[in-house]
Amino acid sequence: MKIIIDRLNNILGLSLSLAKAEFKLRNEGTYLGIFWYLLAPLLTFLLLLGIFSNNLGKDIPNYPLYLLLGILLFNYSNRIISESLTSIRNNSGIIKSINFPRESLIGKTVISVFFSHVFEIIIFILFLLFFGVSIKMMIFYPIILLFLSLFLFGFSLILSSLGVYFFDLDNVWRFFSSLVLFITPIFYDIGNEGKLFLLNLFNPLYYFITIPRDIVIYSKIPETWILMGALFYTLLSLLIGIIMFNKLKIKFAELI
Repeated sequence: MKIIIDRLNNILGLSLSLAKAEFKLRNEGTYLGIFWYLLAPLLTFLLLLGIFSNNLGKDIPNYPLYLLLGILLFNYSNRIISESLTSIRNNSGIIKSINFPRESLIGKTVISVFFSHVFEIIIFILFLLFFGVSIKMMIFYPIILLFLSLFLFGFSLILSSLGVYFFDLDNVWRFFSSLVLFITPIFYDIGNEGKLFLLNLFNPLYYFITIPRDIVIYSKIPETWILMGALFYTLLSLLIGIIMFNKLKIKFAELI
């Protein structure tokens, strides 16, 4: 058990150090810095709000908040997966020359994107205040984000390890993520019935977006099956991701 704990601490410590360095390097020399990260989701939010607020969103309470939170969480997830997918191939020199926990490259991406997401959270809190919604339920948001991040870490372990063997996987993911954007109820509500609802039962993002909407925006406890769904996909993703990554990482240095 001590060996496992020491390894986890090593991975987390190295991931945090790499994330700090990357975050600083990425924003160094820019005039707007971190605010560039806010530009894309805010423009997407304004565009979708203008298109759907009077039709798909007219029956959804606090639709601007519903929409904005969905966009922020989807972008958070998509950025982590997209950047992690090629993280092994893009660091071929380090992998071939230094012995270190390869998982830290994925952890670095998760933490780096989290740093950017902190500023998005601040913007969302300002929106909550503007629309007169209490911010006290935001105390639960870090817990939700932790489970989402663990799910994304496991899922990224899977895709990044497969990406070493299949070089066009990042192109496949870009297409697939576009489908997920429209399948996931980000700018519309699917209710609790119908084919789209059944399809989203197999969509982990459905659970991770529904839970914070219920808690933060509507101040209600999510249904038990939704909470269990998020926990199930988190554990499943971590289990499969760790097993697959450990099996495939043996040949990383040979293939990249």
